[in-house]
Amino acid sequence: MKSILRKLAAVAAVASTALAVASCSPGSQNSAEAAPKDQTLHLAASAPPGNFTIGSWTGGDATLFLSVYDTLIHQTVDGKLEGGVAEKWEYSDDKKTLTLSIRDGMKFTDNAPVDAEAVTASLKAALVGPSTKSNLSSISTVEASDASTVVVSLSRPDASIIPQLTGTPGAIGAPGVLTAESSKLEPVGSGAYILDKTKTTAGSVYTLTKNPDHWNADAYPFQTVETKIIADATAVQNAMLSGQLDATSVSNMEEAKQFPEGQFTTGATPPAAVGGLFLVDRAGTVVPALADVRVRKAINLAIDRESIQKNLIGAERGATNQMVSPNGETFDKDLLNEHPFDVEQAKALMAEAGYADGFAVTMPSTPISLRFESVLSQQLGAIGIRVTWETVPFQDFYAKVLGRSYGMFFMFNGLSGSDALDLNANLTGVFNPFNTTSPELDALRATADSAPDSEQATAFRAVNEYLVKEAFYAPIMAGEGVYVVKKDIQFTPPVARGQNVLPYQPATK
Repeated sequence: MKSILRKLAAVAAVASTALAVASCSPGSQNSAEAAPKDQTLHLAASAPPGNFTIGSWTGGDATLFLSVYDTLIHQTVDGKLEGGVAEKWEYSDDKKTLTLSIRDGMKFTDNAPVDAEAVTASLKAALVGPSTKSNLSSISTVEASDASTVVVSLSRPDASIIPQLTGTPGAIGAPGVLTAESSKLEPVGSGAYILDKTKTTAGSVYTLTKNPDHWNADAYPFQTVETKIIADATAVQNAMLSGQLDATSVSNMEEAKQFPEGQFTTGATPPAAVGGLFLVDRAGTVVPALADVRVRKAINLAIDRESIQKNLIGAERGATNQMVSPNGETFDKDLLNEHPFDVEQAKALMAEAGYADGFAVTMPSTPISLRFESVLSQQLGAIGIRVTWETVPFQDFYAKVLGRSYGMFFMFNGLSGSDALDLNANLTGVFNPFNTTSPELDALRATADSAPDSEQATAFRAVNEYLVKEAFYAPIMAGEGVYVVKKDIQFTPPVARGQNVLPYQPATK
């Protein structure tokens, strides 16, 4: 799930402004020596983690998960890939065999070795895990060829696999407790931090203490990281103003004005997520009308993206009809003219498809959708689509959607810095629970996945064009937020948010 689970870290930051921001890489100019030994970083997340078991992370901000578990590959603040548990990697000429060289000398916090067997066990768990198996569906086998080498065989070339391994699908846990019941709330990894059970209250506050034996411990300046679960965006902002939190994000610079310049630093972040309607039931199993591309196009035409962006987000730019980053190579400005706001044309398409009187649809209401529900009901209602919003706790959202309870829903999907990963994520897991595709789409994806690096952007642009023209989704905005941090915290806006605490550094004087 895009690296759904990893990238929904950005969701609430954009949609409900409740998540903390993240950035920076191991190569930051600050070091652990810059922070007092007892310095604590105070963050917030909008929903509690439901499960720390490898393959079962239930979404939201993945900072907690990816702090206790290290990943095979790391991603820097600007989206570049570098070694993690796997110090290096190499593809075969046909891009169907990936060889991972495991870093020497690593240990889990239970003192078990982080070797090829341990990596293989975690990847095999991720291959069947409910939250990660769709991300790794191109992997056919995983084998340890020796103590420090893992060979991953792919059923087909997949340009998103390496980016996937920087997130929850690439997390490595201790084999002894990998599938144990205890791993749900007591994870054992080799990450930069350890979950402190004595200072953690499930559902309320989670405390991490630094792992001094981590291979890159010097890159982590904070001895303790405390994450409070605060669902309400206003409560998050009040916690910032009262000094309880060190960082958060808001929707626009107008909201940022409430934070005094003498105490806080603010600034713009890159697009972190794309939000909109996911028209997932394209075969019409639950909502028959969605099987007709004319209906899906009508939904796109009925949405006034510019108005929603300006009036609900409070920003002049960001409206989009594409599920990729406007900063990426796959984004196509010419496609912005496809399905412009036009209610009359939308009504004509509905009538042509046999739905002149519209139809009824139920969508899940989550903390992410609340701000947008009224306007979406109004704009869809203008073409006869009658929406019922069914309240669903955020932690239950994935199970409900994967259970095919809804034909369409509103959500944000985080951006990873990889167009291949972003497009793949929108076609797997929770963002494609009915597993719909077409021969033409399959052919376009196969061409893109196997393309040489120099031709990959062009090939994925063709995939993006197909998705837009076939109205697989009804995107609305590519959320650009605003970060707010205390003056004693230094921060650089990252490509992908909510992945670890490397982003945060003590400010230099």
